[in-house]
Amino acid sequence: MKREFLLNILLLVFINLLIKPIFIFGIDLGVQNRVGEDYGTYFALLNLAYLFQILNDFGIQSFNNRHISQHPQLLPKYFPNLLAIKWLLATVYVTLTMIFAAFVLGYGAEALPLLFILLINQVLVQLILFLRSNISGLGHYRLDSLLSSLDKLLMVVTCGVLIWTDWLPFSLLNFALAQTLALFVTAVVVFILLRQHAVFPVKPSWAANWRAGKPAVFSMFRQSLPYALVVLLMFAYTRLDAVLLERMAGPAHADVYASAFRLLEACNMFGYLFASLLLPMFSRLLKEKETVRPLTSMSFKLIWAGSVTLAAAIFFAREDLLRLMMPVRANEYRFEVLGVLIWAFVPVSVTYIFSTLLTARERMMRMNRFFLVGIALDLALNLILIPHWQAIGSATAALVTQIFIAGAMIWLCVREFEFRPSRLGMIQTIGFFVFILLFDWLLFEKTGFAWSIKFVAALVAGLVGLFLFSMVGIKSLQTLGRS
Repeated sequence: MKREFLLNILLLVFINLLIKPIFIFGIDLGVQNRVGEDYGTYFALLNLAYLFQILNDFGIQSFNNRHISQHPQLLPKYFPNLLAIKWLLATVYVTLTMIFAAFVLGYGAEALPLLFILLINQVLVQLILFLRSNISGLGHYRLDSLLSSLDKLLMVVTCGVLIWTDWLPFSLLNFALAQTLALFVTAVVVFILLRQHAVFPVKPSWAANWRAGKPAVFSMFRQSLPYALVVLLMFAYTRLDAVLLERMAGPAHADVYASAFRLLEACNMFGYLFASLLLPMFSRLLKEKETVRPLTSMSFKLIWAGSVTLAAAIFFAREDLLRLMMPVRANEYRFEVLGVLIWAFVPVSVTYIFSTLLTARERMMRMNRFFLVGIALDLALNLILIPHWQAIGSATAALVTQIFIAGAMIWLCVREFEFRPSRLGMIQTIGFFVFILLFDWLLFEKTGFAWSIKFVAALVAGLVGLFLFSMVGIKSLQTLGRS
């Protein structure tokens, strides 16, 4: 399983590094630079769409991924029923979010059509993830890896036509619609590929007789409820900052936060890839009553080394990076926000590993208690800090909350799986962190190389540190090479 994990995580990272940065920094950043402060409203609406994800997904993706990976024969039974439930949930999600935005948050006629399209996009995103959860649940990890960036690849085409040609008038609404087209095509492609690997009906068993099928539907809702709460609470404490900032301080400050959050989100892509790959693997190991410690240890060391290396490199190069991204609009305010927010990448990455393991063990309710505390902490910190520090306050709130959540997930896993960190493991983890900080400080502050050379050297230092501190064993790579 460790070999399979290494193979697929390398494939996932390679594919996503080829495609997703082009969309994030070529397309999305280009739109922000083009529309200016209006992007702050777009960013707030997008985060509002994320906040109501519980209504859109209700934990179905995680529930389905775990159960199909353990019981593949259940796919023909689960798929049509869960798909029908997803369409019902999507209708509720779009309707209630629009009502909340209009009557509670006070968004007007200019913002609501854009929000509607963003909500439709989230429905399509969740549909794609649901379809892919069946593919990975059946054990086709590499096919799932190849499909992981198809939506962004198509968005580069559809959004690129909008931005770089004069065929259509540019607006944020048309930008969102270009994403809709790419997501729709992706959903169709993934569905066709799933059909080639499994035989299943599309019509739910209760379509003809609701009374007879009602117990099965309610049973699925009950089983997916803990997963739904995880989705709700995790999105709440990660997406609350932008909405509160835009409402309390205005779209200009939300725009500043968005420029820093873009880099954080680009980095978080790697953590999400780890989680999506690990969930079916952890689930299968637990079902077969095999130890999860080797896979957990390897994935933690890899994500720790990667997140610390990338966060430190971006921190020290933040001024040059933002000047490259936003030549006209880069300023000290943006530098400070990014300098705080990018460090949230490290605890977020750690959370991805341990929360995925707890999800595979079905310990969602224990996680949810800490997520609730995390929401309260994030809300309190934002309410206190935004009036004084605006976007810097939101970034600080996000960092403190993510550190708390990561610590809580580690503590839960130590209790649940009786993990006992070895002295060598602690030395490796802390030593790597200190090594990277010292090396990057000397590199960026005491040498006269071009910043791009320094940035690449900082990433190479992470690779060197990976072997220097034995975060990845030579035997693992030899096994990978033989495969």
